Amino acid sequence: MPQPEWETLEREVRELAVRVASIERHVGLSAPAAPPEILAQFPSVHPLAEMPAMSGILPVVGRALVGLAGAFLLRALTESGILPTRAGIAAGIAYAMLWLGWAARSTATERLKTALNSLTAVLVLSPLLWEATVRFHAIGDWTTAAVLLVFAVFGMTISWRGSLLVVSTFATLAALGTAAALLIATRDVLPFTFLFLAVAAAIEASACLEHWLSERWLGAAAADLAVLLATWLVANQRGLPEGYAPIPHAWLLAAQVALLTIYLASTIVRTLLRGFSFTAFETAQVAVAFAISLNGGLRMAPAMAAVMLVCAAACYLLSFVRLERQGASSRNFYTYSTFGILLALAGARILLSSAASAWVWSILAIACIWAGGAFGRMTLRVHGVIYLSLALTASGAVQEAASQLLGSALWPGQRQAALWTGLAVAAVACLLAAHYGSGDHPSWNTRVFRLAVSAGFLWLVAGVAAGILTGAYHAAFGAGASHAYCATLRTAVLAGLSLLLAWAGPRWSRLELSHLVYPAMFLGGCRLVLQDLNQGHTGALFFSLLLYGAVLTALPRLKRTTG
Repeated sequence: MPQPEWETLEREVRELAVRVASIERHVGLSAPAAPPEILAQFPSVHPLAEMPAMSGILPVVGRALVGLAGAFLLRALTESGILPTRAGIAAGIAYAMLWLGWAARSTATERLKTALNSLTAVLVLSPLLWEATVRFHAIGDWTTAAVLLVFAVFGMTISWRGSLLVVSTFATLAALGTAAALLIATRDVLPFTFLFLAVAAAIEASACLEHWLSERWLGAAAADLAVLLATWLVANQRGLPEGYAPIPHAWLLAAQVALLTIYLASTIVRTLLRGFSFTAFETAQVAVAFAISLNGGLRMAPAMAAVMLVCAAACYLLSFVRLERQGASSRNFYTYSTFGILLALAGARILLSSAASAWVWSILAIACIWAGGAFGRMTLRVHGVIYLSLALTASGAVQEAASQLLGSALWPGQRQAALWTGLAVAAVACLLAAHYGSGDHPSWNTRVFRLAVSAGFLWLVAGVAAGILTGAYHAAFGAGASHAYCATLRTAVLAGLSLLLAWAGPRWSRLELSHLVYPAMFLGGCRLVLQDLNQGHTGALFFSLLLYGAVLTALPRLKRTTG
């Protein structure tokens, strides 16, 4: 029979001694401490080391269950008639508030205790308000919304000092979740929509003081969805569905304005007064709030467009009067200026017709290009190009020039006034760009800006030239003269424009003009293939091919000569 190994037996005896000593200390018996050399060999042998932690958890869970028992006692007293219904409801609400306040008395390290006490408060309040509102109809929807708002704000307030995010989060989730369920059950949209807006406002007020930043998306999502639902219920073609409480247009407009006001005010306070940079949440949420309000403004109220125009003017003033001192590259500068142009475009398009919008955008284009050049603001110049493009498109000038240059429209065209007006606006913009963009070594963004303005102006010039030449041709040879030669004249305009640009670009030190040579030739080639070859007239085709080939031959020589 084999003998046991003495070293293994000695190890097991020492381990047993350590375990016995640990148990005796735990039950309160005095026992001689294990030798230090033994404890050093077995540092991790503590079989009951986790028992104190478990003994701390069990009382917390027990108190939570006692709290729920108290809620059921109040319910039993109310159902039996010992307590009047309203008194029982008030007692239940006060009882939930008491548990929430108890949760806020915990320290930041007692997370489990704080969470369980907060959860107890929620489990007392939410079912109570559901039954009181839906089942017994003991309190109205507005009263329920007010109680939930008080509960959420109370949770934020009492947890402020210790920065107990758990308490605030439980209170906010309880208010938002219960309100969402009640909105669906009661089909009364307005009380709970304004509750969502009020909770969102409270969260944003806290965010302005750097509290509860992680909760912002909860309030924002709830408020956005509620206002969007209310807007859809009122504005959809089938009208308000059966069973829903009425939603007056004035109340809906108030909700949309409130949504905008909350997040605009919060963003302004944080970025301008507190000096914080725009966050991704703020940029996205302000855009969503404007989009929701824009949806309602398109279908309901021109007043929303006026609000947007006022906000656009404010964004421009903030960007170029105050924020430029922080540097043009700051995130706040770009964000405010971008919101400025987007709001101006949306508001003008809602409030004005296409023709009126074209006039407004033309004025804004000239103003932005002038101000950008005079004060050295490239952002304003870019906005001016955008306004100019929209103005020329909305007025129909771009489309008319395309019809005259690439199509077969007769002169004068249907949008003659728009074409000449657009040409005048583009000419002024081009002169301003050339005046303020002068210099021996302009930057690349200045060259791109001048390229965009020059391209718009030359497009209209080519359209007018093609229209005048084809009109003169028919005036000379009669309305019944062959249209094939009109196609040749239009191709000749593009070819001649290419020659002019190749000569003028190097001569006037305008690199952007040289860059437009080959786009003009490309359009001429497309026109030659798609239009001239299909006319079926040999003489006209001969002149088109001759002109286009001669220009292609002369361009390299001309560039070498002028270069």
